[in-house]
Amino acid sequence: MNLKKAILLRAWIAFIMILILAISIVWQIIELQFTQKEKYMAISKERSTKMREIEASRGNIYADDGSLLATSIPKYEIRMDTKVESVTNEFFKEKVDSLAWNLSQAFEDKTQAEWRRYLIEARARKDGYLLIKRDVDYVLAKQMSRWPIFNLGKFKGGFIKIEKNKREIPFGQLAARTIGYTNLSGIKIGLEGAYDSLLTGTSGQRLEQRIYGGVWKPVDDDAALEPHNGFDVFTTIDIHIQDVAENALKQCLIVNNADHGCAILMEVKTGAIKAIANLKKTSDGVYEETDNYAINEFSDPGSTFKLVSALALLEDKYVKLTDTIDIEWGKTTFGPLQMEDAHTSPFKKISFQHVFENSSNVGIAKSVNKFYKNNPEKYLQYATNLGLNKSLPFDIKSSRNPTLQSSKSKGWSGTSLPFMSIGYEMAVSSLQILSVYNAVANNGELVKPYLVKEVKEFGKIIQKNEVIVLNKKICSDETLKQLRILLEGVVENGTASSLKGLPYKVAGKTGTAQIAMNNGFDKSSHKASFVGYFPADNPQYTCMVVINAPSKGDYYGGAVAGPVFKEIADKVFSTRMALHKPISSMAKPIVPKVKNGKREDIKTVLNKLNVPSNQVKGNADGEWVKTGYDVQSINLKELETNKNLVPDVMGMGLRDAIYLLENRGLKVISEGYGAVSSQSIIAGSNIIKGSTIIIKLSNG
Repeated sequence: MNLKKAILLRAWIAFIMILILAISIVWQIIELQFTQKEKYMAISKERSTKMREIEASRGNIYADDGSLLATSIPKYEIRMDTKVESVTNEFFKEKVDSLAWNLSQAFEDKTQAEWRRYLIEARARKDGYLLIKRDVDYVLAKQMSRWPIFNLGKFKGGFIKIEKNKREIPFGQLAARTIGYTNLSGIKIGLEGAYDSLLTGTSGQRLEQRIYGGVWKPVDDDAALEPHNGFDVFTTIDIHIQDVAENALKQCLIVNNADHGCAILMEVKTGAIKAIANLKKTSDGVYEETDNYAINEFSDPGSTFKLVSALALLEDKYVKLTDTIDIEWGKTTFGPLQMEDAHTSPFKKISFQHVFENSSNVGIAKSVNKFYKNNPEKYLQYATNLGLNKSLPFDIKSSRNPTLQSSKSKGWSGTSLPFMSIGYEMAVSSLQILSVYNAVANNGELVKPYLVKEVKEFGKIIQKNEVIVLNKKICSDETLKQLRILLEGVVENGTASSLKGLPYKVAGKTGTAQIAMNNGFDKSSHKASFVGYFPADNPQYTCMVVINAPSKGDYYGGAVAGPVFKEIADKVFSTRMALHKPISSMAKPIVPKVKNGKREDIKTVLNKLNVPSNQVKGNADGEWVKTGYDVQSINLKELETNKNLVPDVMGMGLRDAIYLLENRGLKVISEGYGAVSSQSIIAGSNIIKGSTIIIKLSNG
């Protein structure tokens, strides 16, 4: 083969090899583009790096005294980089048993052998982000940082600690529904939802890399943008009163085997809610806070609404408290419907005051129907002025709305007005009714109820909620005066007599309503309630208690809801010294009653009792004296003790009486105890030695 052919052959070989290589490259490009495109895009996505959000620490929720109601507790996710270069195979083998033992002691879900195998397998596959445990608390996380291998730190030992915040409620179920939480749909409810934007704060950012398995791993903590933590919310809740309210409500529900109930306590002047309890019987038979019935349950209020009817009638001067009302023995009809009082009356006619005190349905309904039948809107305007036609502007928004009919409503009929007057054919919340009674207690000023008093950041006030007046005067002072007489009369003479005779005076109204069903009312199921304020002569607090569907026989508001009101009010009264009347000071202290006897003995006793000398009157100098008593002073008078005459021992103690009588030769027989109240031989008689004298003593 000549040189030319040899060169040509080599050229062809080189060309063919280049061609094959080119074809191979093109084939690989085609295969990557069309056949393995999704595979490599997935790998690329798995190992992408980007700035990811760092959750801010959520603000705390506090009670009125600074007690924590809800807070974010730092929890840690512990991971391990098993492929750090500083941990050699020899060092890993030497320390893995100790690390596995520590893990088995802290976390009982794996034995030491299982932890050892778990760590060795992870190192074999060079897992750079191995999950050790989630939801580790601060103390344990700190302990783990001192364990073998982990004690070398993040970069040398592969110990990775990721902080996460977990919401905790220190008082458990106490006011849990009002404080709020995140439900199964991810929606925040209660105060957690209402103040979410302030509590949440502003998230930060951190550079993270997505590794195999869809897990994100921080790349560089130094490059992180720190989050701005949320603000703290301070509520008006008194945690001690809240505790009493929930326990009292729970016991009442258990005793009466009721379905659910609520209790609310509010400051009269400000509208600040001091306690709000809501309990419902679950399928397990236990009572828990599952819904905020005080705010979210809109239903017929029953007899507690009669205050609105009384307000309208008195304000329009259609009735006076002394007017006689024909209640027809407690039964009447309006169109095709019959109305009855809860208790049959022994009287056909009673005063309007007695109508209200004894909660006569017939008396209220006949009065309202008589004067407003031709102009129902005039009557309904009073309910509108009290805000019962719309939701209250409360901190926690309700998902429902109240219903208050008008004469133009589709469901209005000839029986609507009389039945509305006693609290039916409407749907209002317990908080709305409470606000109406609070306005009566507050000299006619209707204030907005509120739960949050201020929002702070590191102690600095960011937002402060002031008292908001919704209606400056719900009625005239004269009407207010009469309404207070009626409400106090309910307790003194009417359906809430169980609250009579307390150390503080209560005014209020009972309520017993049949529960509305789809096809009318369930006559076997009731809602028992009591709403009132105390002390009645200087109102400071308004309270409402509602018990739904009690099933142990008793369903009247005074008997069922009244005891819960009393327990809450007792707690408030016992812990608020401002509610107690001051002990009246006297110009001079009251002196003790003193028996007749020896002058020096009496003065010694009075000195020991610190009775001032200016309160011991009389200039008796003799050994024996009589004492005169006029509450503010003691008057000492001379007592004649002639040795030949029987002495006067009336008012003396037994010892002094025996001493005087026996020294004169008399034999003494005594009966009773205390001071001498009678003697058988008259004082001043001549003494016959050896004679017997009988003296009787008594405490009178």
